[in-house]
Amino acid sequence: MEIEKTFIKTCLQCSKPITGRLDKKYCNDYCRNTYNNQTKRTADKQIQEVNSIIRKNRRILKTLCPAGKARVSKEVLDSMEYNYRFFSGIYRSPAPAKLVYFICYDYAFSPLNEEGENMALIVEKEDHFDEFFANPWSA
Repeated sequence: MEIEKTFIKTCLQCSKPITGRLDKKYCNDYCRNTYNNQTKRTADKQIQEVNSIIRKNRRILKTLCPAGKARVSKEVLDSMEYNYRFFSGIYRSPAPAKLVYFICYDYAFSPLNEEGENMALIVEKEDHFDEFFANPWSA
């Protein structure tokens, strides 16, 4: 007598047996959504953390620049816990100024050294800021 082995698939989320189509992976929509949300949450955690830092930097710049342009000391940015490592883009102004702007969405700052004092020029992003080098390996 031949014994037939049956293969019972289980839900990837809750491990309950699955009935129905052969290609089903989850027992119901709740388990499917929960599994996918947990997987995405883990994969996107670092992206969310970086985006949160850039949003905080933007809020700081916006607070310090209510009129569209402002100069503040580096100490002010430091005291508000501005994180210089994170920004959403870079713009290099043409000669003669040759300033480098670190963009946080729609605000930017450029480090300045005026009379031996570290300052920051904060501006609202201007349209020409989008004309940055798309390819860093081209001149």
